[in-house]
Amino acid sequence: MYCTNCGRKLPEDGSPCICGAQNGNFNTQPPQNFQALPQYYAQPPVRPVMPVHGMLKRFASSKLFFMCALLFTVQMVVSAVSSVIEVFTVLQNQAYLLERAPIGTNFNVEFNVNIVPVQNILVLIGLWLLYASAKKTDTPFMSTAGVTLFKVTEILQIVGCGILCGMLLLIGLLVLLASSGAPNVTNYTGLPDNIAILIMGVAFVVGLVLGVLLLLYSVKMLGVWTSLQRAIQVGVLPKKLPGYALALQGFSIFCDVAAMIAFFVLNAWILIPGSLCSIAARVYVIRCMAAYNREVTGMEAGSF
Repeated sequence: MYCTNCGRKLPEDGSPCICGAQNGNFNTQPPQNFQALPQYYAQPPVRPVMPVHGMLKRFASSKLFFMCALLFTVQMVVSAVSSVIEVFTVLQNQAYLLERAPIGTNFNVEFNVNIVPVQNILVLIGLWLLYASAKKTDTPFMSTAGVTLFKVTEILQIVGCGILCGMLLLIGLLVLLASSGAPNVTNYTGLPDNIAILIMGVAFVVGLVLGVLLLLYSVKMLGVWTSLQRAIQVGVLPKKLPGYALALQGFSIFCDVAAMIAFFVLNAWILIPGSLCSIAARVYVIRCMAAYNREVTGMEAGSF
C-alpha cells in the first residue's frame, strides 16, 4: 500500500503515513500535481457481451442443432458399420469359393471399402464442439474450435478441388495432343475416333466445370466460416449461408434417394440404413441452415 498524498510506502503496522504527521494533517486526497504509481497488477480488459453472442449461443444450444449433430453422427456410424459388414461378407464369399476351387485356380479378390472421409469426421467433431461450448452456462461466450475445424475442411476441399481440376486439365491436354491427326476409323466402341474423342472432350470439360464450381463454393464457404469465427470472437454480425449451399444439400438428398433405390434393386440391404440416415441428416442440415439465416436476418432487421 502507498500513501495517496506523497506516494511513500505505508507502514506495515497500519499507522498513518509520515507525511501527515509532519504536516499536522492526514489528508488522503492526492495533490493536484500528484501522479499515481503504475498498476503493475491491473486486471485484463473485460470483453463486452454483444447481442450476436447471445444469438449464436442460443442457436448452437437449440434442439434443432443437437438433432443435426446427432443424426450426422448416427449416419456416419451406420455407414462405417455397413462398410465393415460388406467387407467381411465379400471375404467370406471368397473363402467359400476358394475351398471348392481346384488347385491352381486364381481368384481376383475385389471389394470396395467405404472409408469415412476425414472431412466428415472434422465436421462431426466441430458440430459437437460448438454444441458443448454453447451449453456452458458459466460464460456468455463460445469457443471457436468447432468453426476452426469447419475452416480446415474447406481448406482440404479447396486443395482437393485444385488438384482435381489440374489433373483434368492435364489429361484433357494430353488427349487433345494425342488425338491430333488421328485417322477417322472405327475403334472398339463402334464409333469413329473423332466422335469418341469429342465425347471424351465433353466429359472432361463437364468435369472441369464442376470442379471449378465446387472450388468456388469452398472458397465462398471459407469466407462464411471466417465471418462466423469473427462473430464469436468480437460479436460482429456474421454472413448468412449462401442459397446454393442449401441447394447442394438438396441435391445430395436426391443422390441419396437414387443410391437407396439402386441398393434395393441390387439387394444390397446392408447399405440401405446408411442412405436413410444420410437423408434424415441432410434434411436437418437444411432446416438448421435455414434457421441460422433467419436468425442473422432478424439481427439485421433489429439493427443490433
